[in-house]
Amino acid sequence: MEAPASPLTRSIARQYDLFQSSLETVDRPRKFLNYGYTLSRKQPYEDIQARLCLEVFDAAGIGPGHVVVDVGFGAGEQDFLLARTRSFARLVGFNISERQVHYASERARREGLEDKLDFRLGEAEVLPGVEPESADRVVAIECAFYFDRPRFYARAAEVLRLGGLLVVADITFADRAAFLTRRDAGSRRVGTRSANRTEWERHFRTRSLRAIDRFVRPGAQRTVFEICKTAPFADFSADERRAWMRMAVSSQIVALGLALGFIHYDLIVLEKR
Repeated sequence: MEAPASPLTRSIARQYDLFQSSLETVDRPRKFLNYGYTLSRKQPYEDIQARLCLEVFDAAGIGPGHVVVDVGFGAGEQDFLLARTRSFARLVGFNISERQVHYASERARREGLEDKLDFRLGEAEVLPGVEPESADRVVAIECAFYFDRPRFYARAAEVLRLGGLLVVADITFADRAAFLTRRDAGSRRVGTRSANRTEWERHFRTRSLRAIDRFVRPGAQRTVFEICKTAPFADFSADERRAWMRMAVSSQIVALGLALGFIHYDLIVLEKR
């Protein structure tokens, strides 16, 4: 299995190992990790999280015979949802959290889906073991802001067949907030919408870019509430509590950034040239 490379990537992997440990501790039945897509504020939290995944699947047009690559799959919840709701040939998922890969793989085995859902440890920029022009769809749900984007777009284009789609539910800085991308390596990976588009259009044609800020912002705010309701009182380690409180702070920043127009949340469909 491919080990995470850079110090930043190792730090992110450690963070998501902690999140997964916490989700298992509280025995949360649906282990999504995204802000969701809110159609009604009366929806249960996990339902809006599932809705975001379904929006991505619909945008990707996943169908029978398709080979799908899912990067940054979290605990795999979105891929089990895909297996329940869509017909496709096979999915290969990549994640840098060893604990999440282990959890998803064990669940696939228990549910008899190991031939359909293949979860691997590996970086989105590398996709170890995936042959060129072997995939029909690559999806990235709320995770591309962690990637070295130029390398990711190039590798996604390499593994896709001609006309294949890369579909990304993506958080970026607005162009007028470009100065924020100079703060640190993590902010540079988030990037601005325009700068990221320049990079992906080296490999892809932009089929559609739909701003979904107004559907995502309520979920970002709700994420803060859910964390603050659970983390201080659950049987978490000190490291786990710190990881969740950092997530609460970053989620509040995202919610405020979306409200003020400093941050964009887009659903992007890209076609390999």
